[in-house]
Amino acid sequence: MVGAGVMGASIALELQRSGRSVVVVDRGDAVGAGSTSTSSAVVRFNYSTLAGVTAAWESAHRWADWANHLGVDSRSESRAPLARFVQCPMVFLEPPNFPRMEATVLLSAVGVPHAVLDEDQLAERFPALDTGRFHPPRRPDDPKFDHGPFGRLDAVMTEDSGFIDDPRLASVNLMDAAQRHGCELRLRSEVVGVPRTPSGRVAGVSLADGSRVEASVVVNAAGPWSARLNGLAGVADDMAVSTRPMRQEVHVVESPSGFGLEDGGAMVADLDLGYYVRPQRGGTLLVGGVEPDCDPLEWIDDPDEVSPTPTVACFEAQVWRLARRLPELAVPHRPTGLAGVYDVTQDWVPIYDRTSLDGFYVAIGTSGNQFKNAPLVGQIVRDLVDACEAGHDHDSDPISTWCNRIERTLNLGAFSRLRPESATTGTVLG
Repeated sequence: MVGAGVMGASIALELQRSGRSVVVVDRGDAVGAGSTSTSSAVVRFNYSTLAGVTAAWESAHRWADWANHLGVDSRSESRAPLARFVQCPMVFLEPPNFPRMEATVLLSAVGVPHAVLDEDQLAERFPALDTGRFHPPRRPDDPKFDHGPFGRLDAVMTEDSGFIDDPRLASVNLMDAAQRHGCELRLRSEVVGVPRTPSGRVAGVSLADGSRVEASVVVNAAGPWSARLNGLAGVADDMAVSTRPMRQEVHVVESPSGFGLEDGGAMVADLDLGYYVRPQRGGTLLVGGVEPDCDPLEWIDDPDEVSPTPTVACFEAQVWRLARRLPELAVPHRPTGLAGVYDVTQDWVPIYDRTSLDGFYVAIGTSGNQFKNAPLVGQIVRDLVDACEAGHDHDSDPISTWCNRIERTLNLGAFSRLRPESATTGTVLG
């Protein structure tokens, strides 16, 4: 297993539980210290594909029962701290001509409770919000930035949404559970090669210190470094969908009265203005982007060279747009927050699949919208490995995994490396 973020830790746990001997290697100094640590850790269900909604709804049930998922005694006073699922409504503010029926049909099909709020209901439930329409999203230097509103909004709301209070701790919880089952963890171990056996299947990974981890199965869960590892393995040319690192910023601002976590606030995905916001404890809000057309995408070549310092331009673009929706928001004079790196596919759908190299599997393209699905991803990869190593042709006959909490099957062909690009929002919303 390559990668000790939340995905790698979840996969390690499920593979170790299934009876395999797992070694996790990661170039970093700590579990969950990479892109996982900068995640907003939102748990939501508004996806544009059935697979996306199904995976998120199943995973939410596992987050809500976290101790049981990990196999620890929640009553024990001696156990280590556990990450917590904090319930918080999610409000999806629609742009003009948004296909609401397609979105709500998916929620209904999977059984996710939701409500459609008209403009009056939205204003009554969240009086701190300006419920006017400002579309299209603009940057602050656009002469039309301060124009509007031009009409009123409708919204789709889910009450059972929320967020994980400490994404890095969630990764540690998963890795601790994996290690209790016998998993071995090797930090500060950079992979520099992927050797093959004479018969042409994966033989393990070579490390920068000259050592080698022998393994008949290798899983790439390296996050923003995943494309580099695929290159070392020689599997990139076989993929119809690829991944690429992208720099992202999340900013922190004080919550105005009436929109904090404890006084009427909500998570908002605002495609009308082009941002998302998530309240958190301590009276602050996390503010990020949803890739509106006016914002340039910051693709990068080397994740190691990304500055963690937020920029004025991105801060103003995201926070000033939020201020249009929350008129009482006090905008700081300087950027506050941090930057991280996403691992992104062209359609913002992850790749959970085998590859052209027998024994080499990938759980990649997960950044931005897959943290919420981490409790299920371990099972997804376990089922893939078990089926493919037993000789099943997943490419021609995709397997499914059983979502036991919501009693539905999830077709894993939706996450194939060979799929045509999925019809999604084309943004982090998936």
